[in-house]
Amino acid sequence: MQDLSDLRRAWDEYRLARLDLLSVLDLSQSNRDPLGEFAEVLVARVLDGTLAPNRVQKAWDVESPIGFVQVKYLANPSQGPWVNWHTIEPADGMDWYALVLYLDLSPAGVYIFPRGDLTRFCHALNKRHGSQGTTLQFTKTNHLAISADPQKFETLGMRVFLLDAL
Repeated sequence: MQDLSDLRRAWDEYRLARLDLLSVLDLSQSNRDPLGEFAEVLVARVLDGTLAPNRVQKAWDVESPIGFVQVKYLANPSQGPWVNWHTIEPADGMDWYALVLYLDLSPAGVYIFPRGDLTRFCHALNKRHGSQGTTLQFTKTNHLAISADPQKFETLGMRVFLLDAL
């Protein structure tokens, strides 16, 4: 176990790095989750959009040329099993649902689903969960399938941005 001085030093390093990141994002007053903040700015940039004026409003986070986008994120290790998964559930008030994937806390991809029937994406991913018209349970297997053939999913109506390719 780390002693208190090591813990405090590590926290101070993180705090200063976080303040620097928020300054670069032009969100220096934010006390929100930095992964969520970065995800919203990233989606705004890849879609040539703007952040919502109210940073905690309901339904959407980015206004873009393709419409209003709700932004969420999923973080997991790059190796081994994922400890987290995410339920994609587009709702009224948004046009698109963006999921930013972090692997080892590094942004790896942006998967943007249209609001509406998700059945075609669930079928393409061989999903077996219920409510496939309104939800999609996003897992490591789904990330691997979409990133292996993004064109297939873009043909179905998704927007896929693999960050290694940007």
